[in-house]
Amino acid sequence: MKHPKILSLMMASVIAATGVLPAGAYAAVNGDFDGNGVLTSEDLTLLQDHILAKKTLTSEQAKLADINGDGTVDVHDVAELRKLILKTDRDLQFKKDINRVDSSLIKDEIKKLAIDKGDVVVTSSAELKTELTKYFADSIVNNLLTKYDDKFFADSVLLLKPVYYDAAKYGGGTAAVEKLSCGCDSSYAGVYTTGPTVDIGLNIRKEHDYNSQSLGVIPAGAKFNVTHGSANWGHVTYNGISGYVNMNFVTKVSSAAPVVQTPKSGQTIAIDSVKYSGGTVTVTAKEVVSANDKFVPAEVAQVVVPKKDYYANEAKWKVVTSTTTTTTTTTTTTTTTSCPYPLAQARLNVIGRDLKKAFNDCSNPNVMSYYGRKQDPNFPQDDKTSMQWYADYGFKNRKGNCYVMAAMFCEMAKLLGYDATQMSGTVSLGTGGRGPHSWVEIKINGTVYVFDPDCAWECLANGQPNRFAYYQVRYGSSGTWDYEKTGVVK
Repeated sequence: MKHPKILSLMMASVIAATGVLPAGAYAAVNGDFDGNGVLTSEDLTLLQDHILAKKTLTSEQAKLADINGDGTVDVHDVAELRKLILKTDRDLQFKKDINRVDSSLIKDEIKKLAIDKGDVVVTSSAELKTELTKYFADSIVNNLLTKYDDKFFADSVLLLKPVYYDAAKYGGGTAAVEKLSCGCDSSYAGVYTTGPTVDIGLNIRKEHDYNSQSLGVIPAGAKFNVTHGSANWGHVTYNGISGYVNMNFVTKVSSAAPVVQTPKSGQTIAIDSVKYSGGTVTVTAKEVVSANDKFVPAEVAQVVVPKKDYYANEAKWKVVTSTTTTTTTTTTTTTTTSCPYPLAQARLNVIGRDLKKAFNDCSNPNVMSYYGRKQDPNFPQDDKTSMQWYADYGFKNRKGNCYVMAAMFCEMAKLLGYDATQMSGTVSLGTGGRGPHSWVEIKINGTVYVFDPDCAWECLANGQPNRFAYYQVRYGSSGTWDYEKTGVVK
């Protein structure tokens, strides 16, 4: 991000809050039943329960129950205690999160959203879905609905702000160049065809080397996409075969649409405080501009406030105009590329940023061939090889075993924001005994689910209709394999 963003927004809400009284303001004040100098919603609940005979205050607490001093403890004291809480200026507890959204996941409606509009307080998953669906693709909506479900809204309220930044105004009109470890970069991305000297076909090589194995052939005159390249080699996937073509024998037809980078780190809005005063909640924040940040056209900022800590009729959320620039000298500990799994990121850009599409892509025999120790005795098949090695092998060659398929899916799931882990273990074999196997665990809303691309691959390869029976299932579910975990793939 090169330019500051100034947000000014108004929010309406009716929720509950903790009142932290100034030090020394009250000494054994009426309503402060635990004597800690703080009037809270818990004090109010105690008083209400006492009046309703649900609970009985102690003799010492009862002395503090006559809030208005009329000699009687009744509903008028409840109203008076609520007023005291509402009059107290205080900082509210909160959690913050910022989702940066690339151009493929926004709807045209968000482009019409003025910078000071669109903010809202949501108190249920239904309200959250209604607000998000206006502006974002299903994958963004579903990810946030997973995070903020009905259980979440039982205890918390969500202050939500979607925002759109016009590329022409904020300097994001050009695509950020993504450079891979092999030296190829996205500036070569585009649609190509074979060159005039190619009369039979163009080899798709296994490596950046014209002497390396040919994985397949692109027919003369065919068009294909190059995602990254150099003066000599281009990264391609054609008819499910991924590899490299010699750029000296191709002709560019058109450039690729700009790919907007979405680094998971480097949040652009730093939320500093959530304060309550006189019936108003104010969220203050400032923009943090990092030298490593890439432009994204949209964001959705979230502030989570516990219901029990908050009373208000009106909320204001202001982003101050000052900016903090984080230079490269203070961010040298971050990775040099915006994405830790560039091949997985490139694949998501092709198939779409959706968890089920990612699962289908690495478990489909039509685009993935099975390859393991039966085909190559030297092929690794244990957890001593890294997840990224397995995944890179699969993305480059479009073939592999259960470890490869699981690694590919795990990387894509991580890039989609899921808490994913590649597991190594064993399962029962049809011939008896147990054999090595790898699958993926994803924790969703506190529950661990199994995702097994290899099982789904075998279902389709063998003509079985239930290949997605291995998509998001619990351990021990009927009809699934008996997984025994032995480790985590590093």
